[in-house]
Amino acid sequence: MGIYRVRLANLDTITNGSADGYRDYSCQRRANLLQGSTYTLRVQTGTSAAENAVAWLDYNNDGMFAAGERILYSLNARTHTVNFTVPATAILNQALRLRIAADYANSPIPTACSTPQYSQTEDYQVRIMAGNAAPVAHFAAVDSITCSGVVALRDNSFNTPVAWRWRFGDGTTSTQQHPTHTYAAAGTYAVSLRVCNPSGCDSLTRPAYVRVRTDGPRTSSCQPATLAYCCQFGLIRVRLAGLNNASVDGQAGYEDFSCAQRATLTADRPDTLRLTTGPSAHDVRVYLDLNDDGQFSGAAELLYQGLSVRSPVVPLTISSAWALVYNKALRLRIVADIAGSTATSACGPVQAGQAEDYSLVVVPNAAPPASAFTAHYERLCDSVRVAFANTSVGGATSYHWNFGDGTTSTAAAPPAHLYLTAGVYEVQLVAQNAFGRDTARQRVAVATACPSYCTAGGGSSSSAPAYFTRFQFANLDNTDFRGPGVGYRDFTARYAMVQAGQSYTVRAESLPWIFSGPGPWVAVEAWIDYNQDGEFGPSEQVSSQPQFSPQSVSITIPAAAKAGATRLRAIMHSVTSFVPTSTCTPGFINAAVEDYTVVIVPPPVAPTAAFAADQPASCNPLVQFRDQSVAAPNRWQWSFGDGGTSTLQHPLHTYAAPGTYTVTLQAGNQYGTNTATRSGYVSVSASTSGPRPASCLPSPTTGTTGAGHGMGTLEIGPVFTYHQPANAPGYRDETCTQVAIALTAGASASFYFADSNYSGTACFVWLDANDNGLFEAPQELLFNSLATGFIGVRFAASSRCPRPRCSTSPCGCASPAGACPSTLGSRRFPTRAAARKNWDKCVISLFGYRRR
Repeated sequence: MGIYRVRLANLDTITNGSADGYRDYSCQRRANLLQGSTYTLRVQTGTSAAENAVAWLDYNNDGMFAAGERILYSLNARTHTVNFTVPATAILNQALRLRIAADYANSPIPTACSTPQYSQTEDYQVRIMAGNAAPVAHFAAVDSITCSGVVALRDNSFNTPVAWRWRFGDGTTSTQQHPTHTYAAAGTYAVSLRVCNPSGCDSLTRPAYVRVRTDGPRTSSCQPATLAYCCQFGLIRVRLAGLNNASVDGQAGYEDFSCAQRATLTADRPDTLRLTTGPSAHDVRVYLDLNDDGQFSGAAELLYQGLSVRSPVVPLTISSAWALVYNKALRLRIVADIAGSTATSACGPVQAGQAEDYSLVVVPNAAPPASAFTAHYERLCDSVRVAFANTSVGGATSYHWNFGDGTTSTAAAPPAHLYLTAGVYEVQLVAQNAFGRDTARQRVAVATACPSYCTAGGGSSSSAPAYFTRFQFANLDNTDFRGPGVGYRDFTARYAMVQAGQSYTVRAESLPWIFSGPGPWVAVEAWIDYNQDGEFGPSEQVSSQPQFSPQSVSITIPAAAKAGATRLRAIMHSVTSFVPTSTCTPGFINAAVEDYTVVIVPPPVAPTAAFAADQPASCNPLVQFRDQSVAAPNRWQWSFGDGGTSTLQHPLHTYAAPGTYTVTLQAGNQYGTNTATRSGYVSVSASTSGPRPASCLPSPTTGTTGAGHGMGTLEIGPVFTYHQPANAPGYRDETCTQVAIALTAGASASFYFADSNYSGTACFVWLDANDNGLFEAPQELLFNSLATGFIGVRFAASSRCPRPRCSTSPCGCASPAGACPSTLGSRRFPTRAAARKNWDKCVISLFGYRRR
């Protein structure tokens, strides 16, 4: 429904109906009337249903539409016509407002200021002049560009001319008011019109107004007709490159704009075809006569098919690999019909919409390609598998992939690539053709570890349903349906891509507030395991606040976050229930937990060098250094202050003599280098080699046990007794301060342990028997108080002085996953006690329990 055409005197407009809503054309479209003259107003509304149409002309220019200014009152019709005479009292030579309102015939009859329920209102300008005024010449062609040579001209002159004389620029003339002229030859022609009435004459010449061209597309073998237009189906606007054409929808039937409306595209270069259809769902098909044979045949000539779509936006690339004709207008056909239409070909009749033809000129590509690709992680942990999709454009004839790990490929679409070693890899794709080459780059991050995480409990009831209905972070957007009763959902197959140092928004949605009181009723808490240690520490919490839905918080990824895949955990819980003290939420809490994967890539900048030693002050000349540089360095140059150097990332260096040493690290990547120096950093007090430094330290290494706890008494056989004070440091390395314990391979030794202030503490003891710096379970786990009561050295130890380690934790806690457990998911009480002791022949290494 709506107003589609308005004709009054020289005014003749075509618009888009109710899809346009209210439109004010009073500054662009004008009718010129004479005082005392009689005119016909014709209003065409939609053909799908009868409408009521009313029109007013503000003769006195007071901004209001009085009852005496109503000039049209037409009910229950599709075409509305009225003859009226301009009154002698009308204001002359001023812009007056013409208002036309229409609505469905069964709706209330529109007034000048009401809002139609189904249709629309349009305003135009009217200018009234004295009845004795001379005419003012004005004219226009229905289409001033023609390929057939036929041009229809329309007189739009003002002040009621009664005589006309046309000159068409080819030596021919006409005295008709609205002539149709046929040009015999191609070219550009000036058109002039002279009009007269009893008060005088006027002339208008438009130079180079008509263009007759012979470079139009080949005539089509078919022109599909519209069988039964209905309901605003069809096209009302087409845009492509420089083409931008508005038209009447399917009520106009088939329309051929191929002579005047054309777009030019370059082969292999992407562009976008934007189509505006009526408001209902359409089946849309786009065809191109690639071989210029006047037919739309073959699958390649169907460029696009969209079923049940509205105003589709169509990516369009004309491939040079197709058998197409260059530098010539090719016929482009667009068919838009009712969804489910039987019009499935370019030539079949259209049911309710229409077909429109345009011209498309394709020019050869003469530029290098634009290289581009996307990366999708198919497997995120351990050996990481990444699928690369080549999205290059511009007619590349060859490709060269470099996957950053020493492997390459020349395939346009290589198989998914497997990365076996942790690191950051720069992937390059070089696309090349005869005109040059282009390179695209992306970084793939492979994590150094894929730790296990505790599984949360929780759950919610329908009466207090605390669960996510949507979760968003970076490119991740999970809108899966959830319901009450499920405490934990594992979405780790879905990942967000983020860059260290950049800011992103964590956004969650939940059910609306339904309870009494001010609210909100749920809180959202989230963590990202930035250091990839399998735990969610206090510094890794990114959100903790009650909010009304949607809950949203902005976070910045730390520059020091480890590259690769890691875990994001989000918890939504009722603020009135027990607040969870761990990311491993117990099952009785009204909460829902969701896990996702986050892939962190470093920024494309030179690294910032940083490092640390596990024990910078030690009696042991063996010192373990660890690179802590940010921004993913891939080369290292160490200087240890004693003339020694290394290019390893985490070197183990032996100092030959006691002393204090300055250490320097230069870290670099493809973007540059950076140097860090720590003066007098390492202090070695002895030259006797102690046990090999451990490959890991418990986390955290700071803090105290608190509450009077400590590794009160530890006895091993008759040879060793150790006492630790209460509230001792959370981690102690005693390898330089205590004598060794002699243990015999294959023999058992009695073991006794007592907490300073708690009788239910469990204890675990490891021995690095092969002196490789690792505590390898199960063979190097000597004692588990949950299972055994003695230490058994079950294999021959290294001839060096191997390192044992003892761990304690409260009864009821699970045994640590290894000799280097961290906070085990605690965020409320992460304190931990620990101790480590050294003797000449063997070493016992201890760290204490965690209170929670």
